[in-house]
Amino acid sequence: MADVRFFWGSFAALFLVGVIVALPGAALPVWRERYGVEDEVSWFFAALLLGLLLGVRLAQGERRHPLLPGALLLTGLALLGLAFAPSFALVGVLAFFLGLGEGVMNVHGNSLVGELFPERRVTLLNRVNVAFGLGAVFTPFALTLLPYTAVLLLAGLLAGAGALLLWKAPAVAHIPQERGRGLWPFLLAVALYTGLEGSLATWNRVWLERLGHATATGGMLLSLYWLFLALGRLLLAERVAQSPLAALRGLLVGVLGLLLLNLLPPTALLFPLVGFFLGPLFSTLFALVQARFGHRALGGLLYAGATGSTLIPALFALLPTGGIPVGLFALALGLFLLVAGLEGRKAHVKGPPL
Repeated sequence: MADVRFFWGSFAALFLVGVIVALPGAALPVWRERYGVEDEVSWFFAALLLGLLLGVRLAQGERRHPLLPGALLLTGLALLGLAFAPSFALVGVLAFFLGLGEGVMNVHGNSLVGELFPERRVTLLNRVNVAFGLGAVFTPFALTLLPYTAVLLLAGLLAGAGALLLWKAPAVAHIPQERGRGLWPFLLAVALYTGLEGSLATWNRVWLERLGHATATGGMLLSLYWLFLALGRLLLAERVAQSPLAALRGLLVGVLGLLLLNLLPPTALLFPLVGFFLGPLFSTLFALVQARFGHRALGGLLYAGATGSTLIPALFALLPTGGIPVGLFALALGLFLLVAGLEGRKAHVKGPPL
């Protein structure tokens, strides 16, 4: 029964990670109106990243209690503070604490599920990560229906409930580790994945407008992209678990095909389907690294993900608009080649079962 409680606590934690990731884009109109900010928003991202890096570092230890429930309580307090912050300077300070909570919740929310259910690690990590997509969809959708303050209060209350579910979470299990070589291709794959996921969410809307599609259409397709990301994790989990790397390679073939169609105005409207094929990648790579290299390697995985999700979309700002779809395809091709290489090494690597 405790395992089920911890699973749903992890679900709540990863839902909140999705809320935090989607919050800046969804709340930007409110921040502009309330605080009169433009370029100052970059300070929010800088503070969020600093907190995230520290949170990941703290989560590399073996104790989950009281760190994990404390991270949810801290996140809840930061969200409540955002709801009533009188200045954007305070919003920036609170962003650091949101990032700190995000880092701890992302590492332990995933690793706890992988340890509790080792025989179904790939399947259940994909399913619990549906929460991230739901959180990312919930934030912009809720802000169209409810006041900004009410949305943040709801998210804060969920954080409190999640902290109760994760109270007395067990310490990190000592999973058998593969020592030495072999980790860096997984880290690079995660960096490319998060870079591709973030670049699609940030820049493909600009490309769609270049093709003549309305701004509102781009916003609707972006929401569908996040929704399909969650659906891919939910519906493909069992299939991917049967042969993880071979399945990821096949899914990336689908991604490459859709990104070729993204070059043409009519078929570019299919871009949300990319999310469906990308959905299982992060959770599956996380499961493989946890099984082969142990808990301490997960910090490196999250650092790689944070680097990719911030640096690669920033580099897209240097591209001309016409170069956006080419850059997206190149990222997906690099990821495909890496996964194919990892699949080729699989026969020569003996690791613990997934």
